[in-house]
Amino acid sequence: MKFINLMMIGLFLSSVAQAAPAILIDEEWDGFSVPDVLASGFTHNIYQLPLEGAAYYNPLAWSGHYWPSKFGGINNRWADKRYAERYMTDSPSQNEIFRMSQNDLALLSPAEKFDILMGRYDYPLKQEVLSKASPRAEEWEGICHGWAPASINHPEPRPMSLRNRDGITVPFGSADIKGLLSYYYANHANLASAQIGLRCNFGQWTGGKRECTEDLNAGAFHIVMTNMLAIKHTSFVMDVDRWKEVWNQPVIGYRSRVLGDWQRPSRGAAARAVSELRFATEIWYVEEDEPSWNVDFGTENQVFQKKDYTYRVEVDANGMIVGGAWESDERPDFIWNMKKVDSFQGLMSGLSYLVRQ
Repeated sequence: MKFINLMMIGLFLSSVAQAAPAILIDEEWDGFSVPDVLASGFTHNIYQLPLEGAAYYNPLAWSGHYWPSKFGGINNRWADKRYAERYMTDSPSQNEIFRMSQNDLALLSPAEKFDILMGRYDYPLKQEVLSKASPRAEEWEGICHGWAPASINHPEPRPMSLRNRDGITVPFGSADIKGLLSYYYANHANLASAQIGLRCNFGQWTGGKRECTEDLNAGAFHIVMTNMLAIKHTSFVMDVDRWKEVWNQPVIGYRSRVLGDWQRPSRGAAARAVSELRFATEIWYVEEDEPSWNVDFGTENQVFQKKDYTYRVEVDANGMIVGGAWESDERPDFIWNMKKVDSFQGLMSGLSYLVRQ
């Protein structure tokens, strides 16, 4: 584990502090970008923040589908190629289910299977999902905001078969359980979440560069990234798309390097800044994949991606990070976290039979 280690830095900071001109505070984070909103006890001292770190493997976030609304969300019969891109299909009646083979039942959607497991042949979960999906939705719209925290908080679900009260055995693939768990986090969890940075509501070609600039402060980002991954060894969720589209991904690791020596603060730096460092950072995250029957982790279906960022971190005379600014056009939109669901309630309370805690 590497740390910033620069000789005689205290003397340098002191001399710069004496000579620092009056500067603006444009690059000091505001209330929507305060890093400690995400967790308590964050270290802000630049000397105590490692240059690399990663989340632990218990559990490490798993790849999962984002269940696009355009194709019905978790009502989609992903395992049946005849219906894989169809928005809506008729569900079998109770009498029809008794005549279905295990192979036929395996082709139903996650929502249909869950309703059958619960002995609800009027499909209330399917109807709820239907009310939230739309064939007119954008291609990127789905429940990645449920998948990302679910994949951080729970071990990857394994395929299993369970029998309902009427003696019907329902087979669930790993993707079915992932979809149900992701839907619960997206629509039923009712847990407090914490976020820094604001969502950009503009596209890249419709004013985004003007409207979506510095709401996630680069210095705050560096504090969160290093504390969560290198000190706490835990993941967090990041919208990796800077613009209107939202792609929530579980972040699992990073590696930073310092570009050049300490510098005087740039124009517009935080008022307390006496120096700044430039960083090049590689950050790794888990990406979505297509639904599959078996687990993804340890296979080619577990998908990792990387982003490269460059930014400045502004430091005060005590070595505390007080601000920052992005240099690369590539940058995250916002960062957030949600607590783990300890018990499942309401319409989906039976999810406890399928999900390992």
